[in-house]
Amino acid sequence: MWRVRLPKPTPRIRTAVFLVGDLLIWAAALYGAFLIRFEGVVPPPHLARLPLYMLIFIPPKVAWHAFYRLYRVSWRLMGVTDLLNVWKANSLGWLIAVAGLYILRPWVGTGITSRSVLVLDYLLSVGGIAIFRFGRRLWDLQRDGLRRRGRRDVAARRVLLVGAGAAGERLARAMLDDPRYLPVGFIDDDPNKDRNYVHGLRVFGDRRAIPDVVRGERVEEIVIAIPSASSTMLRGIVDWARQSDARQIRVLPGVHELLTGKARLQDVREVEVDDLLGRKTVEVDLAALGAWLQGRRVLVTGAAGSIGGELVRQLRRFPCAEILALDVNESGLFELDEQVGRLESTAPVRSVIADIRDRDKVEWVLRQSAPHVIFHAAAYKHVPLMERHMEEAVKTNVLGTFIMAEAAVRAGVQTFVLISTDKAVQPNSVMGASKRVAERVMQALSARGKTRFLAVRFGNVMGSRGSLIPVLQEQIRQGGPITLTHPDMRRYFMSIAEAVLLVLQVVRTDRQSGIFVLDMGEPVRIVDLATELIRMSGLEPDKDITFVFTGVRPGEKMEEELAEADELMMPTVFERIYEIKVDGVANEMALRLALQELERLVRAMDGDGIRAALNHLAGKEWLAPPTTALPSA
Repeated sequence: MWRVRLPKPTPRIRTAVFLVGDLLIWAAALYGAFLIRFEGVVPPPHLARLPLYMLIFIPPKVAWHAFYRLYRVSWRLMGVTDLLNVWKANSLGWLIAVAGLYILRPWVGTGITSRSVLVLDYLLSVGGIAIFRFGRRLWDLQRDGLRRRGRRDVAARRVLLVGAGAAGERLARAMLDDPRYLPVGFIDDDPNKDRNYVHGLRVFGDRRAIPDVVRGERVEEIVIAIPSASSTMLRGIVDWARQSDARQIRVLPGVHELLTGKARLQDVREVEVDDLLGRKTVEVDLAALGAWLQGRRVLVTGAAGSIGGELVRQLRRFPCAEILALDVNESGLFELDEQVGRLESTAPVRSVIADIRDRDKVEWVLRQSAPHVIFHAAAYKHVPLMERHMEEAVKTNVLGTFIMAEAAVRAGVQTFVLISTDKAVQPNSVMGASKRVAERVMQALSARGKTRFLAVRFGNVMGSRGSLIPVLQEQIRQGGPITLTHPDMRRYFMSIAEAVLLVLQVVRTDRQSGIFVLDMGEPVRIVDLATELIRMSGLEPDKDITFVFTGVRPGEKMEEELAEADELMMPTVFERIYEIKVDGVANEMALRLALQELERLVRAMDGDGIRAALNHLAGKEWLAPPTTALPSA
């Protein structure tokens, strides 16, 4: 059978269809008003003057429809605003027509001035035009409803949405257009929404109704669509969801909602442990940050790592002139290129393969690229490994940082941001001491006044490469046991996105130098973290998965700190971000001599000497008081 495919209507064709349809409706409305008024038999004098009446009534309506651009709208995308414009255009056109009719009454007669005819014409015109304009939309809605009912017995996933707010409404609409999903309704704790309907989907009640709704509606998947939900709220919802028979629990992450203001179906992901143990996301003024970054070239070291890679991915949303992703890890940079290439990007991203310990290459890169901002995320971070390979920790974390920082001053870089760690506070590990010395390098070079040197200090990053959580997840997949060092060991935890938002926020400060930390709340017991991971896997702690405690390893603390006892955490203009009052600043010449000695010890592979030199550099006894005091809060 031959199938005739009609051409896609052009704007001119659509305008002609709307105009012809409007003219027919207005003519029919006026004639229908007379028919109703005279009970089906229009007197011949009125019938004879009907064309003249139409000439008075129709042109003003056409003019006002054109004024409100009602001939340029999309038939399938008519909305409430368009409906309001239909009412305005017909009302204004009708008023002008009535006024003209009274002015021309000596020539056209008095019959049409009957108020019943005028009112009937107005009602029929508005109703007819509204139905005509919204007919396609109503048909699409009816067809979608039939399609949804037809999908009830096919392989569409039955989804229960938790959260009937703006994000939940947008996700429901996206799912209704996707044949893979069949939303069955909403759960919302707001009592005012109970038993209401959103897009034809019922709000069944609060979170306590989840198990019954899952059973009654044969729900396969629960999606939590509350981007602003706190970790406490998420834990409560997840606890009720776990009591149901749903196969999967997923969440709409708040970071995407924060950065884009939109809720998209492809952003829904599995519930992760940082959703349940995290804190309220740092508030960021995206407009101000975008204005600050506009036109600037930004270089990120350690771009193949977890923090560096996330920095690159987030920076591409802003109008930077260029983003340079620098790392010595060729495979990691290739993977980052592939990821960024699949994402929408406001700024161009260019990869640079270089070792921050190679002075000549670093200086050449900075001369060629002339970045305005450097985010220095390149570092060795694993405490036990760095205890065994302390010379590598010094080469990268200390000497590599010094090479990058000094090259930045020579190249005229405006802002240099060091990614530091809470392990730099009262360090008792090689890794912590090396990061403390890196902070001292920043403070010493900032005294030149050419480049701003800032450091951002935070705790453990959830889900970063080689971090604790992936190790625990792998042990759970293997059936246990989970090996931990001590039942009372605690750590501060942050999500990667939260850490990156903090780093991006800090660049807007007007400080010449400074160390910044995030108010990360209370530290989390690692045992509690592991317990939550086990439950998220559908297993029971101490029953399906057991714990084995191996003892505290060299260089580890029972609990990390964000500042030393004699350091003051000063509030900043940024919410939940604090600045550390410095305890002293290293003299640059004395620092250079100490680093030369440290470099000599590294070449000699003198482990005891390296440790002693690091402890000396990380200590306070050789520091000079800061030249300027922090302003009072």
